[in-house]
Amino acid sequence: VPSPLTGSDLQDLVVYQKGVRPEYKEKSKVTFRLVGRPRYPKRTFSTTSDYLTVKSLPSGSTYYSIKDAHTEDVIIPFDEYSKVSCDSNGNYFNLWLNGLQAERFYKFEFKVVSGSGTTNETVQYFDGETFKISR
Repeated sequence: VPSPLTGSDLQDLVVYQKGVRPEYKEKSKVTFRLVGRPRYPKRTFSTTSDYLTVKSLPSGSTYYSIKDAHTEDVIIPFDEYSKVSCDSNGNYFNLWLNGLQAERFYKFEFKVVSGSGTTNETVQYFDGETFKISR
């Protein structure tokens, strides 16, 4: 189970997707994986890199959105139904692609809310990968 990102790690964060293909068939269901890590991990002297260490994003306060890559129209907005989940392999979300129009390009955007409900609440936005829906 990946350890959660906390404290100063959330202030300067890198969020990216793993294993996103450039093209998906319409009417398919896809599990997308999301990874977070501090931009500059603490320096250590070891045989493995801390840049490869996967940590989980704040559970229940990370969201995804999908935009049309050409028109920038929001197809799926940030809301309670676009929350990112977490399992023993890290953060993920499942998406049925039958709601997206074929032969168009789309791109992901991510919203990470840390310290929600406190005076130190911060909201960060990250661009994700671009992909195509094919027939």
